[in-house]
Parts: sequence; C-alpha cells; structure tokens
Amino acid sequence: MYLWSQLRVSKHLKIIYNQDMDGFNSRTWITSALSAHRADLKGFVRARVPPADVDDVLQVAAMRAVEKADTLREPTRVLPWLYRLHANVVIDAGRKRAREQRLMEAMANDAELVAVDTTSACACSIAQARNLSPNYAAILDLVDIGGVPLAKAAQVLNISVNNATVRLHRARAALKKRLWAHCGVTSPGACADCRCSYEGCCSA
Repeated sequence: MYLWSQLRVSKHLKIIYNQDMDGFNSRTWITSALSAHRADLKGFVRARVPPADVDDVLQVAAMRAVEKADTLREPTRVLPWLYRLHANVVIDAGRKRAREQRLMEAMANDAELVAVDTTSACACSIAQARNLSPNYAAILDLVDIGGVPLAKAAQVLNISVNNATVRLHRARAALKKRLWAHCGVTSPGACADCRCSYEGCCSA
C-alpha cells in the first residue's frame, strides 16, 4: 500500500488513483496535478524568478509536463516529478536572462553597432533594412527609421522591452552584413563610398 501521508497529493488525485489503478494514464494524472496544485507550483516558481517571468515559466512548464508525460511511470511520484520539471524550467529561464543580459552589455560596448540615421543615410541603406526578415525590418523601421522609442516599439510589436532590445541588436548586425555584401560599406551614413550611388540599384 502506498504511503499517501508522506506525499502532498490532493484528495482529488487519490480518488483518480483508486479508480484507475489498473489503467494508469500519466497525461491525466499530470494535468490533474497541475490543476490541483497550481497555487503551490506558482509559489515555488515565484520564489525563484522575477515577477514578470512567473506566468511564462508556468506556461512553459505545463507544456513541457504534457509533452514528457510518458516518462512518468509511478503515479505516486507525480508531485516530485512536477517540482523537478518546474525547477529545470526555472534554471532554463535564468540562463536565458543571463544570455540576454550579456547581449545587452555587448551592445553597450559595441562601438561599431550600425543604426539607420535617415538624416545621413542613403536610400539604399533604408531599402536594405526593409529587405531583411519581417521581424528585423519592422523594428528597424520603427526605431531607426521612424524614431520610435524602443519601449513604444516593443508595445507595437507585442514583445517585451528585453526582447525588443535583443531583436534590434540582431537586426542592426544583419543590416551591417547586408550593407557590406550589397553596397560595399558597413555604415548607412557612408554614402560617398557606396557603389549603389552610381549603379543606381537601390534608388528610392
């Protein structure tokens, strides 16, 4: 007989177990446990990540739990299994924040970071910016071409400011590579050295 008193398993889950001892369904158990113990799991996550990340971590953990349901072999271990899974998602979220922080620090120290300045850029730099992937083109169009503050651009694009910062950095790096490959320069303001000025390939 399993020692239920040693586990923080809800009465609802005990009933499911008693009714389904011979037909254990891990997915059913996991979804029931996620629902019955959401408050406890949320408290566990809240103590370990910034408030803004709590709901995202819970959502990722729930999706991962369902995806990995087949790895749960013992119904009485569902809660330790879920807490371990949530702990792993918390660790992944921390690593992601650390990567984003390192990238933002690199941005602050990157003297060669390219930005489209419409007061000095030639038409081809704007054309090349708008020929990047839609995500990159959109943020360059808003921030570097349109002059929209980054926080406002993040709202328009429905992403966090951190994600917008990372995306803008990558978009500028992609534009720098495209300018070099197409125009032979790495700065939007280097119109005098741009071969497109006499080839006319990017005329507005």
